[in-house]
Amino acid sequence: MTNFDIIKMALKNLAKRKLRTALTILSVVIGASSIIIMVSLGVALDESFDKQIKEMGSITNIDVNANYNGKTGITSENINQFKQIEGVLAVTPIVSSELRILLNGDKYVGSFNAIGIDPAVADLLGYTAIEGRGLTGEDKGTYNIVVNPLVAYGFDKKGKGEPYPKWIYSEEDIEPEMEKRDVLDQKITITTDRNYGVSRKYSGNGSDTDKNIKHKTYKANIVGIVNKSQTYDDNYVILPLDTLEKIKKDMEKVYSNNGPSSNNTQKGYQRVIIKCDDIEKVQEVMDKVKDMGEFNVYSPIEFISSAKKTNTSIQILLGSIGGISLFIAAIGITNTMVMAIYERTREIGIMKVIGAKVADIKKLFLLEAILIGFLGGGIGVLFSHLISFALNKGAPFIMGLMGMAPGMGMGMVEEEASKISSIPIWLSISSLIFASLIGLLAGYFPARRAVKIEALKAIKSE
Repeated sequence: MTNFDIIKMALKNLAKRKLRTALTILSVVIGASSIIIMVSLGVALDESFDKQIKEMGSITNIDVNANYNGKTGITSENINQFKQIEGVLAVTPIVSSELRILLNGDKYVGSFNAIGIDPAVADLLGYTAIEGRGLTGEDKGTYNIVVNPLVAYGFDKKGKGEPYPKWIYSEEDIEPEMEKRDVLDQKITITTDRNYGVSRKYSGNGSDTDKNIKHKTYKANIVGIVNKSQTYDDNYVILPLDTLEKIKKDMEKVYSNNGPSSNNTQKGYQRVIIKCDDIEKVQEVMDKVKDMGEFNVYSPIEFISSAKKTNTSIQILLGSIGGISLFIAAIGITNTMVMAIYERTREIGIMKVIGAKVADIKKLFLLEAILIGFLGGGIGVLFSHLISFALNKGAPFIMGLMGMAPGMGMGMVEEEASKISSIPIWLSISSLIFASLIGLLAGYFPARRAVKIEALKAIKSE
């Protein structure tokens, strides 16, 4: 018998028992669909997570903090060592403070969180301009600053202000009484008087100016509005590092009774950010930084690695649930093939008598089992895509019934939030191959049994 004859005979035998074949194929369809859909839920979750990771500007950042119990902070020597590590793209110390800023002369006042960074690496750290321009190396030593978009809502009229920053983390935190001010390309004044222009209910007997304290002021320019950082999502302003250090020193002199700033240790910096050139290098750089001293080192990659492991566990669990259905389908294939042997015992005997090879008979039964698995797997793949499409289209409606907004808790944009199932090409192909392999394994025992039947006994059987 040629291979073509075997294929033709296998198809003819399956067609003879349409109902049994159809039911067996249906069991494979259900099993294949179950495993594909279950895995697709985990894949969609993983893809959503990967997309969020790519959108996180801080994903390749490493946050290095000085040990609070140490005698020194992060020194310039440490910073130079960090720069020499392979995979490090940029390093900048971070200085933070609160600044009292006057807008439109002193018509509007507000307090804001400020951070000082090396302006040459501002763009690398994700502080890219939305309007105007970002900071560059040429801004070193200048009073050119950039601001978060939410800064526009942080100013109050003089005499009605608050002595502390408004905590505005997102647009949702903007209250009706917060008026938006035009801040781009505005000349501002920074003052060391933290109570300048505040309401009397906050200032008590008046501002610090009334206490004969000599304050300093600094003329500055807002040159750009930049993206919100993943680390600082409130209303912050960004200055060149050396500029903010100078202002802080002056403020410490004014408020000398408050002691030294909490942002710097006696020597060196309290905090440094390292930017890596590749996400794959982050963990390696972190390990090297830890070996250089007693630093507290953190990166979002640690959370991501943990979440990735959780996602993998979820996919394995979901795939296992679907695999149970496919295992049951394998039992169905085995049962179908065993029944076929009992019904075709005489036929097997005749095939042997007329000279059919044992290997050909074995191939015939194995091929029938493989075809059941292949057809069931193929239909299962198509059925899975239909279910996936329906799930993704119906997700907003389902979330609405559950009282959830699209993307709620996942940080996804609305058009992406409805994608709760994703079937990549590798999953479709793997499922088809796996279903065929299940058919092969399920048909092996019946095929082996078929070739062991004695020809004369088989012919005499009814």
